[in-house]
Order: sequence, then C-alpha cells, then structure tokens
Amino acid sequence: MKHSHSLPAMAAVAVLMLALTACGGNTPAAAPGESNNPAETATASASPSPVPTESVSPIASATPENEQPLLIKGTGIYVGQIDNHSVEIKTEEGSTAFELGEGTETAPETLNMDDPVVFEFVEKSVPGDDTLKQRVLSKLSLAPDASTGGVLPQSKTLKLNLEGNSEEKEAKLAKGEGYSLYVFDIFTFDSGSNKLAMKIDKNYYAEIIKLPSDFNLDYLLIEGREELAQTGKVKKLTEADRSVQITNARLYLSASGSNLTREYIVKEIKGQGYIIKLNIPQGEASEGFSPHVFASLNSIVSQ
Repeated sequence: MKHSHSLPAMAAVAVLMLALTACGGNTPAAAPGESNNPAETATASASPSPVPTESVSPIASATPENEQPLLIKGTGIYVGQIDNHSVEIKTEEGSTAFELGEGTETAPETLNMDDPVVFEFVEKSVPGDDTLKQRVLSKLSLAPDASTGGVLPQSKTLKLNLEGNSEEKEAKLAKGEGYSLYVFDIFTFDSGSNKLAMKIDKNYYAEIIKLPSDFNLDYLLIEGREELAQTGKVKKLTEADRSVQITNARLYLSASGSNLTREYIVKEIKGQGYIIKLNIPQGEASEGFSPHVFASLNSIVSQ
C-alpha cells in the first residue's frame, strides 16, 4: 500500500523539474569576456571617442623695430651745404639742417643758393636723447615751377661767415656772360672782363670764364696746374681741405707763394661749367675778401 502512494508523488516532482528547465532555456549563456549586465552594455556604447582639438598659434604683434618712419614732404629755400653730409634749407620753421640720405649725395651739385626746392625726409631719434630728431633727406630737387627760370630779384640777402660769426648782407644783381650773380657793395663787377674785384684794392679779384658744354675736366686739371705752378706748389684740395665752402666745385686747385695765393676752380651749375680764377694777395683785406667773394660766387645762376 505504501508503494502505491510514492509513485504519484515522484511523478509530480519530475514534471515540475521539466517545467523549470524549459523556462531557463530562454536566456542564452554569455560568451567568455562578455557581460550580460544591460547597464554595462549601455554605458560602453554611449562613451564617445576623443574629439581632436585645434591648436591656435598666437598672432605676432608688430614691434616698433618693424615700423617704417613717417615720410615727410616739404618745400623751402636752399641755403647751401654745411659740410659733405648735410645741407641747410630755410623752411617755415626757419633755417634747418638736413642730412643727405641715400640717393641725395649729389643733389647739391644741381642747386644754387636761394633756389626754391622740394624735398622729402624722415625723422630719426638721436641715440641717448629722445628730444632730438635727425632729419634725413631721401629726395632733394629744384622746385618744378623754378626749373624753367624766371625774373631774378634785383637784390638779395646772402649769408656769409665773418670772423667766425654768421651774418647776412644785401647784394645787388649783376649780369655776366651767360650768367647772373649777386655782388656786395665792397666789389665792382666788370661784365666785359667778367671780373669781380674789391673797390679798395683791385688786386683782390675773381675772374669768371664760361666753359663750352663739352669741356674736359682732365684737360682743365692740366691747364690749372700749369697756371698755378708759376706761383708755388700746386695742391688739389678736397672739400675737407677748403677753408671756405664753395658749392658745386668739381675741381679746386690752390698755390701759395710770396705774399700771394692763387686758386683755380671749376664750378658746374646745372650742367654748365665755369672756370673761376682767384687772386688773393696776403694782407688785411684778404680776411674780408674770401667770405664775400665766395658768397657771391655761390649765388651764380646760369642763363
């Protein structure tokens, strides 16, 4: 009787086990290394890959060293050369010194005293003193409206150096052979002989000779040496050797002897050449003769 009751119970247990096994088979086993955790899978798929970033180089800022000086234009009246490297121009600010920059070194050779000029320059600071400015020319030429010529004034104030002092004196217009110049009252000018002489002593004089357009400077050098050799040893003077500045001189010879100095100068003005022969005795009048005669010779205008 006991055996008949145990069989149905065992059968019921077996059926229950089969049902549980069927329900568990719906979920497959995870492969090695894989996770069945849904949270972990979602997190992995949502993680973005790194985004490349662009590096920006800083923009180079301009420095004062790269800045170009301001170009300034002006007009004025040409006074003359101060030395080999600078000139003086009268502007609205008064007489002003300018340094000859690149390309303007020969500009003074084309100009006469009191010529109206146009120019361009830059201002540069002087090392060690920011309050001082150096004016350097990049252009210097005769004003366009003056290049065609015109009527010269009958008198003009010229600058000259007397006993170390800069002075201004009035001179009168005189006309020579193919040129005009301004003559001080201490001189007489003979247009026939083209001779400028002191009133108190005619032995102090300058003779002006107009040259042909095809003059030969080498030939004039030989001629000048031969003429001056009669007075003494002939010296060819550079601008640095000359006691008095004369503009546009292409040749300057000098010889000194007993109580006399003679000079032979070739001066060129806008392509026109002139020989200037100076006779300077040694005496008291020589101190006043040289500054006056050179101021007059620098005022020559070709016509």
